[in-house]
Formats: sequence, C-alpha cells, structure tokens
Amino acid sequence: GYLNAARIKGSHAAIKSGMLCGDAVFEAVTAGRSADELTAYPAAFEQSWLKEELDQSRNFKLWFKKSPTLGKIMTGIEQWLLPKIGVSNPPWTLHGTKSDNQSLKPASECPKIEYPKPDGKITFDRLSSVFISNTNHEENQPAHLTLKDPTVPT
Repeated sequence: GYLNAARIKGSHAAIKSGMLCGDAVFEAVTAGRSADELTAYPAAFEQSWLKEELDQSRNFKLWFKKSPTLGKIMTGIEQWLLPKIGVSNPPWTLHGTKSDNQSLKPASECPKIEYPKPDGKITFDRLSSVFISNTNHEENQPAHLTLKDPTVPT
C-alpha cells in the first residue's frame, strides 16, 4: 500500500490503498474475470481522498533530501501556507535523479551501530520486548513472508 511519509504514521494510507485494491479484486472475481489487469484500481485511486492527500505531500522526501532546513521550510509552505491561501496542492513537483533503491548500500559498507545494553527501565532485551508485546509463536517457526526472487531489492 501507499504511505504518506509526511504524516509519520501512514498506516491509514496503506489500509485505504488495500481497500481500493480489494474492491477491484472483488469486482473482477464476481464478474468471472481472472488473470487480467485490475483497471478499476487505478481509477478508484484517482477518485479517492488518498490521491488528494498524497498529491499534497508528494515533495516531502525530496525536499528533505536536499537539506533538513529546506525540508522544514518547504514542507511548511506546501502543507500549511498554501492551503491557508486556497492552494490545495503545490503548483510544482520535484523529481528525483535516481530511485530510492539505487541509494542503498550493502551493510558491509556502513558503520556498525553499537547499541548500549538494555537498562530494564527504558530499553529492554529482545526476549522481554517480545513477551511484553504478547507475541505468540514458536521460536523456530519459519518466516511466512518469502521473496520470489531474493536477488531483487525490495
């Protein structure tokens, strides 16, 4: 699903995009269609409140990639000032020079982060954290999410 990075917790966007997709799948299955393109999904997305929300914050990450200060200023202009003067979406769109996955480095090329030992008050060890979260699974349970091709970056 989609994510509105400017809103930090973008789960509402992921849920809405999943609902739109689910509706398109349901429509196709009930019509007896299979293995075709779900053209109803992009059309439904274009007419949803989610597209409007994501359009307004489309430049968020790219402003911050230029600089944190510029990101704060321009995000304020785009998401606070422009709507105050009646402009719902920025009249400009930034374009990245490369896709996000091209910016990733192998872990071996990055400095190792040394975390302090858990103090038992603010930070906890993994076993305690799993217990507190009420997670219940077998320790050696295989992962239920697998990649079709592990050589393709996700």
